Amino acid sequence: MINVYPYLEAIKEKIKELNEFKSVKIGLERGADKAINCPFVRIIQEAQEYEGFRVDLILQIVVVFDVKNDLEKLYKEFNEAIYKIELKLLELPVKIEPLSVNYDEDRLMNLKAGVLRIKLKDLDENWSSKPWNNF
Repeated sequence: MINVYPYLEAIKEKIKELNEFKSVKIGLERGADKAINCPFVRIIQEAQEYEGFRVDLILQIVVVFDVKNDLEKLYKEFNEAIYKIELKLLELPVKIEPLSVNYDEDRLMNLKAGVLRIKLKDLDENWSSKPWNNF
């Protein structure tokens, strides 16, 4: 078992570096569907898988936009955002396996959400306890 929270914080900071989203937070808070500050991102822990002292961390990165009349523009913005997030995450000094991108996640009323699912692989306590800015 390890503390995986530093990994979540590092992902949050990398996504913030894009300056594309009005809000980037860990977890999906109650009332997020009433948000007026779109687009926004939420990082959600889906699961931890253990193999001895190593951990794989599965995350959902929820990308949310306002519903628009122009769905083609909405899909273009969503696909561009996912691509930029994927490139930014590759800057992290950790093995990342993309799992899937799910479109039309209608989990938030009046907003259009999509989910990038990723797996951070072979995490260990020694690595996560090191300051991120040393990499």
